[in-house]
Amino acid sequence: MFERVLLCYDDSVAGRRALKRGAQLVILAKAEAFVLAIGSRAMSDAVVAASAVGQICLVDAESEQRKSLDKSIAWLKERGVAAEGDLARGNAVDAIVSYSKRLSIDLVVVGHYPKSSGGRWWSGRERASLAERLDCCVFIAGNEAHPNSGYVQAGVSARYDHPD
Repeated sequence: MFERVLLCYDDSVAGRRALKRGAQLVILAKAEAFVLAIGSRAMSDAVVAASAVGQICLVDAESEQRKSLDKSIAWLKERGVAAEGDLARGNAVDAIVSYSKRLSIDLVVVGHYPKSSGGRWWSGRERASLAERLDCCVFIAGNEAHPNSGYVQAGVSARYDHPD
């Protein structure tokens, strides 16, 4: 079924939910997990903007993102999941497609970002649908507070609270 799963998150509520739901699927499928922490372009833009006006950016977003990624990998390993991860910046869809193809991924897990125009991962100007660009399945972790949001209870009895 699924042997290699790419768990994509951006440290938002939806991203952390995708990580938890994806972990449930990985455990059930006895799959290998790859975690892709995707930082927004705004993170690097803040450093560039501060430099342009001769100031130092005191927020080390990449370091914080690396800590969050390391924490997520450790969390998965504590649950017996073979996991590794990487950081990506820029266009989220491009990064997901690139990593998915490079790692021969069977399933990509992303969070649901409800918007009238679609969602962060699968729509937007100048980019095709994520599902159309991938050669694998895509699981969208919906909002568990809404029963019809696409969230599927996996039936795993272990607790999946992400350490924050």
